[in-house]
Amino acid sequence: MIKMIRIQECKGVPVVCLKDEGRLGFVSDPLYDEQNNVKGFLLDGENGFTGKFRKKYIALEDVLKLNDSVCVVYSRDSVRKYEGRKKFKTECSLAEVMGRGVLSKNGENIGVIHDMIFDIETGALEGFELSRGFINDMLEGRRVIFMRDGVEFGEEYIIARSEDDE
Repeated sequence: MIKMIRIQECKGVPVVCLKDEGRLGFVSDPLYDEQNNVKGFLLDGENGFTGKFRKKYIALEDVLKLNDSVCVVYSRDSVRKYEGRKKFKTECSLAEVMGRGVLSKNGENIGVIHDMIFDIETGALEGFELSRGFINDMLEGRRVIFMRDGVEFGEEYIIARSEDDE
């Protein structure tokens, strides 16, 4: 079973140690590999300061649990130094699609990209969460389009070849 989470949903949640029973900081920006898979997260320090913690990260493989309220790692050894490693980047090449309009295969405007959704276990980008404006989002919720259902990236719009029609 795939466990998915939105990128924005995990930002700012506390990182806690199972073994050491302490808080290590807060989840900050994701780190990506060349295939746009999430590989880990930079850490912000206590109370939001970025100082020396900005150079630290946790690898996704060390995360035991991640949701919208907590990130659990086994021990303080899960925190690693981030020295601008070339194998991880702080920008996803798909970040440029944030805010871009999405059309159905029939040409209907179905929203704009609000967030990216990834698989917690593999880090693979699974899809996008769409917004249709504050009122519609509150009344009807946000739609999700999945990469596996077919997504085409155009210069101005994204075409969802198969979307949820509910």
